[in-house]
Amino acid sequence: MSFSRTLISDLEKSELPIDNRILKQRLDQFSKNGETSKKVISFTDYYDWFIDYYTIKPRPRTQKPLAKSTLKPHNNSLRILKDFEKSIKIKLTFEHITLNFHSDFIDYLQSDNFTENYIGSQIKNIKTVMNVAFERGHHTCMDYQKSGFTKPREDVNYIYLIMEEIKDIKKIDYLKKPHLDVARDLFVIAAVTGLIVSDYKSLTTSNIKQHNSINYLEVKTQKTGEIVHIPLHPFVTDILNKRDGEFPKMIAEQKINDALKIIGKKAKLNEEIIIERTRGGIRKEEPYKKHKLLTNHTARRSFCTNAYKADMPVIDIMAISGHTSEKIFYNYIKASPMERLEKISKHTFFN
Repeated sequence: MSFSRTLISDLEKSELPIDNRILKQRLDQFSKNGETSKKVISFTDYYDWFIDYYTIKPRPRTQKPLAKSTLKPHNNSLRILKDFEKSIKIKLTFEHITLNFHSDFIDYLQSDNFTENYIGSQIKNIKTVMNVAFERGHHTCMDYQKSGFTKPREDVNYIYLIMEEIKDIKKIDYLKKPHLDVARDLFVIAAVTGLIVSDYKSLTTSNIKQHNSINYLEVKTQKTGEIVHIPLHPFVTDILNKRDGEFPKMIAEQKINDALKIIGKKAKLNEEIIIERTRGGIRKEEPYKKHKLLTNHTARRSFCTNAYKADMPVIDIMAISGHTSEKIFYNYIKASPMERLEKISKHTFFN
């Protein structure tokens, strides 16, 4: 079979759009390799390789393998992409990742009632894998870099707890309900250290250090590999004393999230919170009791916001939280306009 017939046959079988760009790419491959046909690489197959390879090998940009906290979102994105392939009955290739794909894929995700920020995460992950494949010479499709290939994002008024609310949670007696006791202690530790689950779940007494009579935690963060130093908060000391000097043993993250709803209700966190966000492409306001919104991540937002309100310099908070970007860090500051006003009014400029 001639090269031209083979080319047309391959494109028809893979259901690729036949345009000048794809024809030029195939001709370039033929000229370079002297091949009469070239197997089209599936985007989802490449995504599988990306996850497997960078689970072990360091990524060029970070010089580290993918962290466990990053692998989970990528596995979710791959699963969703494979479901999308089934819905459109086409095996995605790099040539399919166009502005039209971007629009169709977002419509598909909105039809599944996903939030705008979750959809944005899927687009971000696709752009990451497309960029890796481009740098390794697997495609020349550049639509993913165009301004129209945007990552949807919206600000959501996620909650945080003030220190008094954290104290209310801390003082409840759960000794007769060990799983609630453990979940509560883990949450409190996170709320005064700013650590994420992947970091505080492996804390041991070996993480406790001393410098000039200052007791502190030294933790190598899993996501970035950075080492952070966190002064030992009295709440952490209380928990260690209660547990004979040991940190609570980790339980499944989802079990903590479930337990926190019960714990928050017991602590009478019953304030009604209106959450406004886009779900399924429609902006909605939904009322929740505050305890219903408690999750592991509430602790990290609480740490950042309470430290900010207490006038800790942002650079010092970021040194503890591990944030490397101020833009991302400020997403964690959940102080209300009136709380910001009170903080600003105490500045020497206004006094």
